[in-house]
Amino acid sequence: MLLDLGILALGVAILAVGADIFVRGSSAIAERFGISPFVIGLVVVGFGTSTPELAVNLSAALKGSTDIAVGNVVGSNIANVALILGCAALVTPLVVHLRMVRLELPIMIAISVGLWALAAGGEISRIEGGIMVAAFVAFLLLLLRNSKQESSEVVAEYAEEVRHVRSPWLTAVFVAGGLAMLIGGGWLCVDAAVGLARGLGLSELVIGLTIVAVGTSLPELASSVAAAIRGNTDIAIGNVIGSNIYNVLCVLGITAMIQPLPTTGATLMWLDLPVMVAFAVVLVPMMMVAMRITRLSGALLLAGYAAYLWYLVEYSRGAAAVAGVGG
Repeated sequence: MLLDLGILALGVAILAVGADIFVRGSSAIAERFGISPFVIGLVVVGFGTSTPELAVNLSAALKGSTDIAVGNVVGSNIANVALILGCAALVTPLVVHLRMVRLELPIMIAISVGLWALAAGGEISRIEGGIMVAAFVAFLLLLLRNSKQESSEVVAEYAEEVRHVRSPWLTAVFVAGGLAMLIGGGWLCVDAAVGLARGLGLSELVIGLTIVAVGTSLPELASSVAAAIRGNTDIAIGNVIGSNIYNVLCVLGITAMIQPLPTTGATLMWLDLPVMVAFAVVLVPMMMVAMRITRLSGALLLAGYAAYLWYLVEYSRGAAAVAGVGG
């Protein structure tokens, strides 16, 4: 079990580094095509922090570990709101200037509820996965269209986030190397997660919801906390909301196109998905009323996340013990 933990930590570290250099290389390519720094920061950098989730899910789908794939997305979305925004708000109250938050937040809630409804069918099929990816493309086009209406303050924040290489050769190395590290790191994480699930007597879904989800959310955590420290609070919030939309529509959609995803995990329908929706909904009074997430709100988010993790693990251990006695 200790070996699995070490392999998982190594895989997460490789994912984090791979995501960073892949985003830098991709940003350089985007700039060479004449794309503005604001759009690069909004799209390439914003969604780039979710590449570890995509890498892990693709590896899980190819290995048939579908519970890890589903748990990774649902758990990451919970961690993004409760853990990442909670930590960022403790650093500094998150004041919202980003106009698109008023559009993206309702979309994130609708997508979260939609996933819950979709999961009630017992499986996310290849066709449904394709529809999700198409919906993400439509969302991306909407995002780009509305980006032209952002204030100069927000444009400057996102442009500041763009950090990339100048050399064409180094750009190619960063993109290829980052992609290779994402693939390798994702492979290691899935192998280690399966081993941990067996060693701890927990389901692959629970491991995906907890350890794997937190690990793949580390790039978002680092990005959002760093942005909060610099005072770029719109980026801290925008990264989380954009990432959650990306995770469901793009990451889960692509995964389902490769391998249909059963949604019959023990706690998925009555605990995990409702908690994901609840954390999305609770952002409405926090952000839409005063247009800020206070330190108190951040502390409440973190407390809620800790309570969820505690209950999930305790329930899963109890269920495993009952199954062991019954067996």
